[in-house]
Amino acid sequence: MYMDMDRYNVCVVTCKQGATTKEVHVERGTSLLRALRSMGIVLDAGCGGLGKCGRCKVMTDGILGRPSQIEMKHLGEELDEGWRLACQATVEGDVDVYVDILDVGGKARFVDVNGDAFGQISPSVVKEKIDIDLDDKGATSLRDLICSILGKPHLSFRPEALADISALLSDIGTICAYLVTIDDQCIAAFPENYDKSAYGFVCDLGTTTLSMALVDLSSGKVVSGYTKTNPQKSYGADVISRISAALLSEGLHEMRSVLLESISEMMRHCLKEAKVNKKDVFELLVLGNTVMEHIFWGISPKSFARSPYLPVFTDGLTSEASNFPGLLMHPLGRVRTVPAIARFVGGDMTALLFELMSLNPKLPSLVIDLGTNGEIGLVLNDAIFVTSAAAGPAFEGGAISCGMPATDGAIYALHWDEKYGLKPMVLGNTKPKGMCGSGIISTLALFIRLGLIEESGRIKDPESIKDETLLSKIKIEDEKNERKIIIAEDVALTQWDIRQLQLAKGAIYAAVEILTEEAGLNADALNAIYLAGSFGSCLNPKDVMDIRLLPKAFKGEVVALGNGALKGGLRLLLKGRKAFEDVDPMLSKVRYVDIEERGFSQRFLASLFFR
Repeated sequence: MYMDMDRYNVCVVTCKQGATTKEVHVERGTSLLRALRSMGIVLDAGCGGLGKCGRCKVMTDGILGRPSQIEMKHLGEELDEGWRLACQATVEGDVDVYVDILDVGGKARFVDVNGDAFGQISPSVVKEKIDIDLDDKGATSLRDLICSILGKPHLSFRPEALADISALLSDIGTICAYLVTIDDQCIAAFPENYDKSAYGFVCDLGTTTLSMALVDLSSGKVVSGYTKTNPQKSYGADVISRISAALLSEGLHEMRSVLLESISEMMRHCLKEAKVNKKDVFELLVLGNTVMEHIFWGISPKSFARSPYLPVFTDGLTSEASNFPGLLMHPLGRVRTVPAIARFVGGDMTALLFELMSLNPKLPSLVIDLGTNGEIGLVLNDAIFVTSAAAGPAFEGGAISCGMPATDGAIYALHWDEKYGLKPMVLGNTKPKGMCGSGIISTLALFIRLGLIEESGRIKDPESIKDETLLSKIKIEDEKNERKIIIAEDVALTQWDIRQLQLAKGAIYAAVEILTEEAGLNADALNAIYLAGSFGSCLNPKDVMDIRLLPKAFKGEVVALGNGALKGGLRLLLKGRKAFEDVDPMLSKVRYVDIEERGFSQRFLASLFFR
């Protein structure tokens, strides 16, 4: 039902998502998308609410403003059934909204990392046992006595830690305790019968996907991991949309709030799975592109909205967990971000480069983080060239009709069996729910090899395919004026999906061309290309070459690193202060390349084809 006027200024919006029901009161005339955002409901609003993508479609029952021309174009007869575009519909009275569960999350598939992978570890967080006898001579205070026993004369103490220590003093003047220190500061003390390990989190703030790992700081073993859709997708698919949303103070506050809520949720899942108490977590290391790190700290990224696109900061910032009330960790634990590089190249690229250099790469080599904000590094002996390209969310499963994170139910690879046809490989060996990044690339590459997709990216007409055996095992359908290839029940690759993948691969290809030319190299001079992304370690290098993501002249080795940025974050966390000191000389070699000034647009258009 539609109304232009309503006598009430406050309306009730009730959202039903699966078994969950939420309610919010909003002013009449409020955008339905904004009302849903305020409830923490994640919608696929890739265009940032401009009405261009038509993907924020919801079923409604209630009093909304008249449909706009944009809604009529996208929805047509579906309007009569109650469907609306959340970004276009305005709330004019009480309304019920029914939303599909898009906020997919689950156990991450990168938790096979153990301490041995990082060699000798020396984390900043140390938990050590100490026996103190107040009858020892020569000390002027209990603090000095502890420093003397530990051999750390410059150790400082939080008042809370001193209170913990004092409370543990026995009647005979002794203290047996576990002290927790972070670098040169003691932050807590526990009784001697409390011999639990100390833990830390690493969180990769991807534009489309959030990934987290919980690690035992004494052994270096990753004990749990979790990944989920970044809820900020309701504000747009890319960093530019997020910047636009953050120009309004409430937009920045909302995006930060939903981000921190998601981080807390992932923490909860990890702690529950590993059976770890939150008071035993003493560090959270966060990494992401520069815009994501700004939003994490609540710092407006509006300086990115105009040339010269300067970040407010690039150094690693540090705070206490108590300043983030929702985080599940010790309140005096440390929260910090990895230093960024320049413009849109953030701490995730710093961590990825740090991880790559630890692997003794074959130089010169290229490293590519296949994310929404694609970050690329060209590593030489004496220099590192870096840039970023707006690849879009396709490689992370965003903007793809059946895309999802690399969790149980995700197709991570698609094979062809001459006898049985398509054979999806599914994480968790369960029924396919969708495709993660590696599965999307694998599917596209397979369909190109089978001749189902033209060089232009167009899905062929079934009538033009002469291989009857192939056609008998693969379904190509036309639905609502869009062609798609069926992969499994409720899972398909559509023409829209292919276009999104073309945009993503074209951006990466063009940026790689510019970066190699800037360094004075040809593609055949590269010894290796290292590919990283939140989709995990399931990426097949042959699939990457077959979709023409990399220059044809390249003849070296293609290596899949999995989530190399998160692994680099784990390495930084476990190597501690020395590792962060090693980051500075590495970053001193970095040279940022502005691809827009070097003909990116023309190269991008020429890179869209599969040839």
